Amino acid sequence: MGGHMVLYRGSLKSCNYKCSYCPFSKHAMSQEELVKDRRQWNLFVSTYLKQAENLNLRALMLVPYGEALIHPWYWAGLAGISASAGTDAVGAQTNLGFSVKEALDDFRNAGGLTRKLRLWATFHPQMTEVSEFAEKCRVCMEEGVTVCAGAVGVPEHEGLLHQLREELPEEIYLWINKMDGLKRPYTQKERESFADIDPYFFRELTEHAADVSQCQERIFLDGSGRLGFCNISSTIHAGLDTYALQAGFSSCKRKRCSCYLAYGGRENLLNQLLFGPYPLFRIPRRPKAVFLDIEGTLLPKKSAGSSLYKKEESSSGISKEWITGLTVLAEREKSLLFFATTLPYEDARKRLQSIWHLFAGGVFAGGAHILWKGVSEQIYFLKEADTCLKYLKPFEKQFHFRILTYKKCGRCYKITLLRAGRKLWSGEEADQLINQMPGPVRRQVRYVTEENCLQILAAGTGKAAGVRLLCSRGGISLKEVFAAGDSAQDEEMVKMCMGGFHFGM
Repeated sequence: MGGHMVLYRGSLKSCNYKCSYCPFSKHAMSQEELVKDRRQWNLFVSTYLKQAENLNLRALMLVPYGEALIHPWYWAGLAGISASAGTDAVGAQTNLGFSVKEALDDFRNAGGLTRKLRLWATFHPQMTEVSEFAEKCRVCMEEGVTVCAGAVGVPEHEGLLHQLREELPEEIYLWINKMDGLKRPYTQKERESFADIDPYFFRELTEHAADVSQCQERIFLDGSGRLGFCNISSTIHAGLDTYALQAGFSSCKRKRCSCYLAYGGRENLLNQLLFGPYPLFRIPRRPKAVFLDIEGTLLPKKSAGSSLYKKEESSSGISKEWITGLTVLAEREKSLLFFATTLPYEDARKRLQSIWHLFAGGVFAGGAHILWKGVSEQIYFLKEADTCLKYLKPFEKQFHFRILTYKKCGRCYKITLLRAGRKLWSGEEADQLINQMPGPVRRQVRYVTEENCLQILAAGTGKAAGVRLLCSRGGISLKEVFAAGDSAQDEEMVKMCMGGFHFGM
């Protein structure tokens, strides 16, 4: 993420809708209670603006009990935070049960920036018609607001939700939340029907074991100053003005993340890939191209000595959630998927057979082999391969390695100096060894250390260069590309793409 995201829930517990299933529709707040809620919100806004730079606060989302956006103080506060230079986005969960144009005029008049506004709009069929709700979502979009829409997956409302999908602009994502009170599993037909509306509905039906290590980039704060990681995590008494991020508390005490505000805000690659740097706004990223490292990214990183070159490995490490997510990206969102790996093409294909058909090619062998399936192939051969091998062989015992060569049509494009077990290469050792070569030969190669492997490739190659080449051939701007990886070799690739996620950065 670009910075920390704050979820705020004040003491407001009332709504302008009267849905039969909602407890907040039955509570009418007194004037005194509303004054308290306004006071809490204004104090939060003031503290947020004071502490934003110090705590690296970059995004805010209102997650109220009830409807907050019928109260003008919330719009004024959102406007003030959106105008802050360090703020990337502000947003709220809302039913849109008010005049959208008037509310947005108030937001702009208070200095708010609509390009930073994100609205999570929930459709309540007991209180509004499909056409009315869809029109309000369309107005938001036309006014420059980014909006998503959604509803609870009630089987009896299946037809209405399909109608809503038809009436909403195609650009607006329509999500479906699972129905907690269903008291039975969804049928296969129901799952397929809701998945046809929301391609990510499978995530609502997936078990997400709690993992507090993935929750360090977001904060949940209520009006009384209690802090947690999300709306269902344990909280402590603190306050944003005194809270030291990642030091205030470390326990969640939940066994699983049971709602989108919990699992959707976790700092993991799938959230970043599907929903961008602040996934809790629930706005799909929809990249035109995706470049993914394999080991440590798509697959768990294995122990040194066995991680890269066991050709009998299978793709069993790819989770069902990942396979489904990648399938949605490739087949429904029409994103081009590419690998970006140090693995040779043949090894990558054997390990990832179950998802291979979803990918359009990739950058293999650390950039020495570039492939766009069915269109073009580029291999950067080592011009001085034989000379390199001649100078390297005498040092096998001294530096404890064995030589692996990778060839295409009889020509070498990659040399790997592989050490056994957990004996890792240091940068100093690599420099010392490569410097044994004559200058003209040394200038023809690029070398990188990767755990127990020292990789030698043609000069000028690399994952970043491979990404640039494939994007150039496809007419794809780097602003429309997502890239992810976990090694030093991935850093340049990740940084140059508008969307990127690096586990080590």
